[in-house]
Amino acid sequence: MNCKHIKNQLIDYIDDNLDKETSKKIQTHLASCKSCSEDLQELHNVFEAIDDTPVELPSKKLRMNFEKMLVQEKELDDDSKVVSLHRESKNSWKVAMQIAATIALVVCGYFYGKLEKTESFSQEIAVLEKEKYQMKQTMTISLIENESASKRLQAVNYAEEFEKPGNDILNALISKMHYDDHINVRLAAAEALSKFSDSEIVRKALIHALDMEQDSGMQIELIQILVSIQEKRAVPAMEKLLQNKETLDYVKDQVKIGLPSLI
Repeated sequence: MNCKHIKNQLIDYIDDNLDKETSKKIQTHLASCKSCSEDLQELHNVFEAIDDTPVELPSKKLRMNFEKMLVQEKELDDDSKVVSLHRESKNSWKVAMQIAATIALVVCGYFYGKLEKTESFSQEIAVLEKEKYQMKQTMTISLIENESASKRLQAVNYAEEFEKPGNDILNALISKMHYDDHINVRLAAAEALSKFSDSEIVRKALIHALDMEQDSGMQIELIQILVSIQEKRAVPAMEKLLQNKETLDYVKDQVKIGLPSLI
């Protein structure tokens, strides 16, 4: 079970709605995965906040006004009975409708106030989530520039977890792909960027990288990525590799395999 699958089942896990085998797998995963454990704790905090929200009842004054209104309506109803049975038949439905409408207004007013507070709470949670997301982006970008190659590699892996990264993240990954002095970081950055190939910035960067790249390992990685995302604009760069006498044979073989699907 991967992290995405685990996170999709965390609410059912908290509510104990999963079978024993699935719950055990999730528990084992949480013991070794910091990210999923943090998400679980956040859900616990949200649910606790919701549970701690006091149940609001209509005020005493509102209840007294409502009871007073019922007494007045009852007196009117009694007066109508004294006048005639015909009039009672004619107007009783109006009284009932008035009472029903009043009750509806009271109930609607109460729940409208409750809804406003619920929406306010949801907005606060949304703001916190946004701030957490921005902080995570800032920390990732900072880590990408770390002097340690292992830290930079770790940061690149973190960047892959963003569903829709901002341009700052993308540009940092592109910079690592082009200029990092550690080949493993460059390869990881290219792989991470392939997951965001719906971005025009990323596609152009991948094409440019293949056009300028000299390392054979990176060339093969870029060829495979560009073929997998069906980027037809990479054809000139691939043909350039075929014509270049310095291009290694196995790189040319990779071009020959992928090029036909782009032409």
